Amino acid sequence: MKKLLSVVLAGAMAMSLAACGGSSTATTTAAPAAAETTAAAAAAAAPAAPAASGDVLELNLAHTLDAEHPVHLGSVYFADKLAELSGGTMHVTVYPNSGLGDEDEVAEIQSYSDSITFSLPSGCVLQNYTGAAYAFDFYFQFDNYDQVWKFYDGEYGDYVKKDLEGTGLKVLNYWDNGFRNLTTSNKEVRTPADLQGMKIRVMNAETHLAAWNALGAAATPIAYAEVYSALQQGVVDGEENPYFNIYGSRFQEVQKYVYNDRHVHDVSPFIVSQKAWDSFTDEQKGWIEEASWEGAKYMREKAVELEDEVLKKLQDAGMTYVELTPEEIEQFKAAVADVPAQFKDRMGDEAFAEYEKCIAAVH
Repeated sequence: MKKLLSVVLAGAMAMSLAACGGSSTATTTAAPAAAETTAAAAAAAAPAAPAASGDVLELNLAHTLDAEHPVHLGSVYFADKLAELSGGTMHVTVYPNSGLGDEDEVAEIQSYSDSITFSLPSGCVLQNYTGAAYAFDFYFQFDNYDQVWKFYDGEYGDYVKKDLEGTGLKVLNYWDNGFRNLTTSNKEVRTPADLQGMKIRVMNAETHLAAWNALGAAATPIAYAEVYSALQQGVVDGEENPYFNIYGSRFQEVQKYVYNDRHVHDVSPFIVSQKAWDSFTDEQKGWIEEASWEGAKYMREKAVELEDEVLKKLQDAGMTYVELTPEEIEQFKAAVADVPAQFKDRMGDEAFAEYEKCIAAVH
């Protein structure tokens, strides 16, 4: 399926060349794509990247979030900025809602093909390409955003970028998918003991599974597109996501409690296909770097600005907000304190030592 999608996208490139020849200006496009749209169907309608259309280079950006999410707002901002910097010679179409496939699928395609130019997945996607990325998902590492960005904009973020060399993926900078928080259906949770026997939907990432199992829950990986129905039908008792994702996916309709545990920050690396990157001129690379950094700053500000507004929307929709005390949160921290050491072998001694040094430096 993954290789087939690459072939379909390549075919779409030829179609876009025939359909768009002679255009000399670029406008930002946010492609409408429903969450249930299949990757192949969306790809058939997508301009492959990079493809020259007259004087315009047609590119694309894929992510899995809804069109109101700060990542999407930042993606559109990036596309507008790149069009401005390039004098209209580089045009980016943004595909939200998994319009070009799920995160793992998109990253794999990018690793060997230029048919998807840019993507903004959750950081755990990079665990398939560098052991250093396991550190992205260790729980209760950060108390605030100042610590988050010292870590990712500093030495550790640079270490991961360098360690990705040779994988076909290039990270330019780091965007923000927010702090993840617990929601539950019918039971209020205030301590790890309250989680005993509860099925909590988590991402299919070893770090998340290890953390929730350490907390005493029955960690249950379920594809994101199936989470709503799983909650509705009682297959799981709760899930965890940033407030933006909870609201955008309408989990407030099938969940009663929402918490402030902020157990892990969900970083979103801005990934460019190395094959696409190598095809750009130095000037084009400079424009992309500047535009992606401007997009990162813009969406980071939006994420902080909108977080409280989205939490209020969840409450207005009927969710009960449970504000855990610092003492209660300390119990959760203590329960997962030994989890990072479980991944030392996966990361390698050098990466783990770099992680320990850099995480200590931000506190």
